[in-house]
Amino acid sequence: MESVKLKKSSALSVALRSTADEEDDEGQRASNPRQTKSDEPRTRSQSPAELNMLNKACKSSSSLLLRKRRVKRHMSGISSSHSRSLDRQTLLRHRASPQLQLSDRQWVRQDLRRGSIHVHDRLLAWSHPARPVLCTVDSTAAEIAQRLQQAGGKTCSVLRLNAKSYLSTDVNGNCDGEYPLRHLHTGTESLADQPGDRLRLLLLEKDHPYHQQEYDIFTHSEANVDRTSPQDEDSMKRFAGSDVETSSACDDLSSGARFSQHRDSLSDDMILGTDASAFDSSATEGLDTYGSSSDELELDCPTEPILPEPITVEAESALAVGADPPALGHSPDSVGTPSDSDSSPALYVQLHGEAARRLGPDERPLQVQNDFLFKLGFKDPWRVQEEGMNTELGSLLRFYAGKPHSIESSERIQLSGTYNVRKGKLQLPVNRWSRRQVILCGTCLMVSSVKASHTGKMHILPLIGGKVEEVKKHSHCLAFSSAGPQSQTYYISFDSFTEHLRWHRQAAKMVSQRISSVDLSCCSLEKLPPNLLYSQDLTHLNLKHNFLPADQTLLQLQRFSRLRSLNLSNNQLGSFPRHICSISTLTEVNLSCNHLTSIHPDVGNMTNLQTFVLDGNLLCALPVELGCLQRLAYLGLSFNEFTQVPSVLERLPAVERLCMAGNKVSVLTLQTFRLLMLKHVDLRLNQISSVVPDEPEFLRHVTQLDVRDNRLTELDVSVFPRLEVLHCQRNRLTRLRLRGCTLKALYASNNELQELDMSPVASNLTYMDISRNCMKSLPDWLSDSKKLEVLDVSHNNIAELPPWLLCSGSLRKILASHNQLKRLPERVERPVVEVLDVQHNHLVELPCNLFLKSESLRCLNASANKLENLPASSLSEESSSILQELYLTNNHLTDKCVPQLTGHTHLRILHMAYNHLQTFPASKMAKLEELEEVDLSGNRLKAVPTTILNCRRMHTLVAHSNCIEVFPEVMQLMEMKCVDLSCNELSEITLPESLPPKLQELDLTGNLRLNLDHKTLEQLNNIRCFRIDPPPSSFSANETAGGPAVWSHGYTEASGVKNKLCVAALSVNSFCGSREALYGVFDGDRNVEVPYLLQCTMNDILAEELHRTKSEEDYMTNTFLVMQRKLGTAGQKLGGSAALCHIRHDPTDPAGCFTLTAANVGKCQAVLCRDGKALPLSLLHNISIKEEYNRVRQHKAIITEKT
Repeated sequence: MESVKLKKSSALSVALRSTADEEDDEGQRASNPRQTKSDEPRTRSQSPAELNMLNKACKSSSSLLLRKRRVKRHMSGISSSHSRSLDRQTLLRHRASPQLQLSDRQWVRQDLRRGSIHVHDRLLAWSHPARPVLCTVDSTAAEIAQRLQQAGGKTCSVLRLNAKSYLSTDVNGNCDGEYPLRHLHTGTESLADQPGDRLRLLLLEKDHPYHQQEYDIFTHSEANVDRTSPQDEDSMKRFAGSDVETSSACDDLSSGARFSQHRDSLSDDMILGTDASAFDSSATEGLDTYGSSSDELELDCPTEPILPEPITVEAESALAVGADPPALGHSPDSVGTPSDSDSSPALYVQLHGEAARRLGPDERPLQVQNDFLFKLGFKDPWRVQEEGMNTELGSLLRFYAGKPHSIESSERIQLSGTYNVRKGKLQLPVNRWSRRQVILCGTCLMVSSVKASHTGKMHILPLIGGKVEEVKKHSHCLAFSSAGPQSQTYYISFDSFTEHLRWHRQAAKMVSQRISSVDLSCCSLEKLPPNLLYSQDLTHLNLKHNFLPADQTLLQLQRFSRLRSLNLSNNQLGSFPRHICSISTLTEVNLSCNHLTSIHPDVGNMTNLQTFVLDGNLLCALPVELGCLQRLAYLGLSFNEFTQVPSVLERLPAVERLCMAGNKVSVLTLQTFRLLMLKHVDLRLNQISSVVPDEPEFLRHVTQLDVRDNRLTELDVSVFPRLEVLHCQRNRLTRLRLRGCTLKALYASNNELQELDMSPVASNLTYMDISRNCMKSLPDWLSDSKKLEVLDVSHNNIAELPPWLLCSGSLRKILASHNQLKRLPERVERPVVEVLDVQHNHLVELPCNLFLKSESLRCLNASANKLENLPASSLSEESSSILQELYLTNNHLTDKCVPQLTGHTHLRILHMAYNHLQTFPASKMAKLEELEEVDLSGNRLKAVPTTILNCRRMHTLVAHSNCIEVFPEVMQLMEMKCVDLSCNELSEITLPESLPPKLQELDLTGNLRLNLDHKTLEQLNNIRCFRIDPPPSSFSANETAGGPAVWSHGYTEASGVKNKLCVAALSVNSFCGSREALYGVFDGDRNVEVPYLLQCTMNDILAEELHRTKSEEDYMTNTFLVMQRKLGTAGQKLGGSAALCHIRHDPTDPAGCFTLTAANVGKCQAVLCRDGKALPLSLLHNISIKEEYNRVRQHKAIITEKT
């Protein structure tokens, strides 16, 4: 997220756009914690009657404020129902979460080393709120887990771990002992570069002798208890229920109450949209809804938690090679996995909803949380502390007391239980039903008596290739059969239909497999499930995205004597797992993203290995023993630390592809390829700035070369005599030399090319992309490329295309947009071109016979030119045109061009927006019966042709910004989905009895004379997205601000590559006073919920951050971070891009110039138009930016080959 500030004393013109076609904070208004006086007098205890009256009064005022905001939201045409319905379950859980009381918050704010984490129950995470735990940065995970276990199951109480010998500071940062907070006197310039180290420097050093802690635990419910001295039992009784924050009496509209405290600086226009605090359940510190201080726990007699019956099978010990098989789990009716850990309590942490990781006993959860928030973007340590006390933080970072239970992953690991089992045929009277322990794990069904399950004696039934069938004569019964001539059958009768369905679903997946494979990816495994080791026929095992270490756990893999494929990527190996080297049957091994620094020499023992993936590690060298793998055909070394091509590759004759993307190669010496039999060379995303050539005869084997995203200024690939495909995009190339004998595809976009040298002629070239360069003309040798099918020369400086271009017998797609073209070649002779894109040029006319001779043309885009007329589509009434898409937006077309369209009878999409059309004859529209989408916006039309009813496939009509007076009869078209008639002169509309069933959007805003009766409104309100102006009686935001706004805004749109834009805009012309403004655009890509939510809440959050954030540089960053937190799980699952511009007076010069602060995240951009030129205010966050690339690499990411 980039933040930019600009100053200018004159008027500004700001444009925000979404480039989809190109590649969270406590809710209360925080006074500065350091400004809160510790000796502030306490509020007297309120009687129940007084509290009741207070609640009623606050609810009444809140209701008025809510109605006022709802009216203001209608001014923007956005209904709050979209945002309030988003992630409603998470919203309700947040409101039900136990809140920290004032005494708890004061205790935390006394010292930066204190804080709060919220711990969820491992089994009840989605049905019960998290438990707040007050601790210090020195509190370890083992200590917190042990205290939670002792405290029992009161999930609605607050647990406090207090260090008796700990020296605290007050909220002003003053220390009451001999160890002051040195960070308050340390400048930011002395901080370390690493975020984690920097934050630690701001805290006290943990190894000080005063920090030897002896913890006391205080658990209390959400009563209003102020414990200034928690160790004093009398004081706890004396002050129980005495501290009430009156500002929290209104939970849903807490921010509204806070805004009323500074209305002199915040105008009503600021709160346009949904109340931000409605999504912030932690906006209150006041009244408790869960009970009183009577829930205090005596830790001498701990209360055991009341939890559901465990549904996992516990395994006390792992299986060693050569040892007896493990005993079957004997927990009845269980679904799950053997425990990955011992029985000692532990904490788990989950980031962004991904897999949960066990915290080490000595890891410090509060320090983990602080480091996470600091790296996220919160720079102020006090703010980090406040964010940690917010219950909404769980969508970003979440702690669990024990390993969180996931039904989906547990079922994939194993199913188990005790059921009635019968072996053999049901017809035989000898076989009887018996109660047996049954487990479904790996590729096998395991059946054992209850006694034998403790010793590991059981019957194993392989299911790969077998059958699982329902037994109709018995309820909830399944028949499991193995494959082969000596197959066996077990009948299992389940106790319920739910169990029957669960087992049937999982077993059906097993028997349907052609190979014996098990997928245990993303199951948070720390050890292998013991029962998995009975699957002796296993050949493919997927263990990626777990937490497996490189210890004796992987020694058990040697039991799989037939294992061929093993995936251990994205685990916590840390070192090379040498135990797998003794599995001689392995042909494929993936060890990506495991922080490996070296490869063990025993790797040479895997002589059958054919695929070895080591991407995303920290390797800088390979052992010579790797040369023993003579069958190795693929070796992945991408995203490591190599500075040159490893010499051991010379001993691997079967390796045909060099995969070294994302390393640190700076000089490419082609002599290293002499002894390598490589065909594909992938060196993208390195640091190559020069290439040392070699003799061509030594490089004859290379057919594909990829040097994208490097630092090359010149490149000579003529030394590769058999090169077929070249990728050199996003370099700094000014000159490129090629050999055309075998070249088939050239990708050279995003460079500075002015010329291309090709010798000999590229007679086999089929694809050529030289877009976004500095080419002024096409190379002459291109005319001899008789097989060229796709030519992309867009975004260059080309003024003229060669005459032969529209006569080619091979070219099917010509992309020449964004150039300086003034005319197209007049010679058109039966070209086979299907797509012609010449938008954003200076064309005055198109070739007169373009449509007559181009019989294969299906799509023509000539938007943003200076066209005044169109060429004829046919010379007679019959036309052979197969044109389906015609884009003519933003030209100078008049009514006389409309008759030329009638010959395109197969036209499906017609865009003629922003031209000079005054009429569209009904007779002409009648001939375009296959039309599906029409855009006639920005013209001078007074009516839509009535013959549009002939277009039975029509689904989109966009005709805004015209002079239309009569509502068209498009509502009679059953396929209609979107109708935009905004900004016209409609006065009334006539609707059929029933609206089109697929209608999703109707926009009638900007029709000032439109008057709809109650019946019509009721009918239109059923449309998913219905926009209309508010009635004139609604109050005006400018009037409430005391005068007219300085700033004004407008909207524009353009045709792109998407059929649907999920974009919402925010515009507040009078924000925080009549001379400030706020504008934003939000893009949800494929979802509309997140953009609408951002539109309704972002301005409230920004207004709050202006008063909360002390630094002028951080308030916009904090706004985005808080918004991400408020999105909750919707932000994880859906997400979106956003750009925001805030215009206000310079705080240092209120009467002078204005300050524009812009920020963006994702692909949305802000552009300032100054002196007729576009000045970008934001950055696109992609890998071309060094900081973004490094950030992606730090998260063990592997960047794909997307062009």
